[in-house]
Order: sequence, then C-alpha cells, then structure tokens
Amino acid sequence: MARHDRWIAALLVLGATASLTACGQAHRRDIPHDAISGGQTLSEMRAAVSDIPGLSIDVGGGEGPNVKGNTGYDIAVTVSPGYRITDGPALITFLTESVWSVREGYMPNAQISITVKDDAGSGFDASFAAAAAGWIEPREPVPDSHGFTVANINVRDGSPARQRLGDWPGDVPAVPTDVTAAK
Repeated sequence: MARHDRWIAALLVLGATASLTACGQAHRRDIPHDAISGGQTLSEMRAAVSDIPGLSIDVGGGEGPNVKGNTGYDIAVTVSPGYRITDGPALITFLTESVWSVREGYMPNAQISITVKDDAGSGFDASFAAAAAGWIEPREPVPDSHGFTVANINVRDGSPARQRLGDWPGDVPAVPTDVTAAK
C-alpha cells in the first residue's frame, strides 16, 4: 500500500512540474521580445544614461519571464559625492522611457523599478519624483530613508504608465540636460 501511495505522489509531482513548465513556456511565447526594429540596444541605452554627470547608473532586466510570467527592469542610480539631482521628474521620465525603448530581450510587462542612493540629507525621493512626473500615484516622502528611495512603475497592460509609453519598443528619448548639478 505504501508503495502505491509513493507512486501516486510521484505522478502528482511530475504532473504539477509539467503543468508549471507548460505555463512558463506559454508566457514566454506571449511576451514580445527581441524587436526587429525601433528603439535602441541595451548597450546604447547604457551609454546614453552614462552621459548624465554625477550619476552612476546600473541597469538590469530584459531577461525571460519569471515563474509568474512577469518581466521588468531594475535601474539603480547612485548620486556621486559633490552632486545633487536638480530635476527628479525629468530624470525618472528619461530612465523609464529609456528602458521602454530597449528592443533587445523581453518587453517589461510588470514593472520598472528605479532605486536612487543619495546623501541622506539630500531630501530626494524617487517615488515623489515619479509621482510628480505622473508615473505613479502621489504619496508622502519616506521619512528616514537614509538616502535610499524606490519608485516602482507599473507597466502592466491597461496601466496609466503603459498607456503613456505606447507601443514597445518606444522612441529613444533625448538625454536630458540639467537634471544634476554640482553642489
């Protein structure tokens, strides 16, 4: 009897694994990826964002969907000592549109996450800047953020950000000027 129960359990595990694998494969076919034209490459995007003085920017994303079928990008911005962000909404808009314009890899279908590490006393809040730019709903700045703030922009079908971004890959945005300045 115990041997029979083990066989049933093994079959259930195999069936569940096959089902999850099939679901993951279906998601991969449904998500646009590797556009033939339009937009820019990830290398071109990285070169463009590196042109902003006083910022170090690391971009990750474009990989295949996770188990839930979600894809996205993570952008980590570090403000160099001696610099400050002077136009947060313009910076957040540029980064969001830049990622949306990357034609390589998978189109982001869940979120674009932008983290900013700045001096604790700078007062900069990525979510406040994203709300001011109209990418997310307004909220109160995070007290005691120690200079680390996050803006998560929802780019799911039907979201306001997705409607604003339009078709993927989007147009390549111009690198903004005067979004940073020396202190």
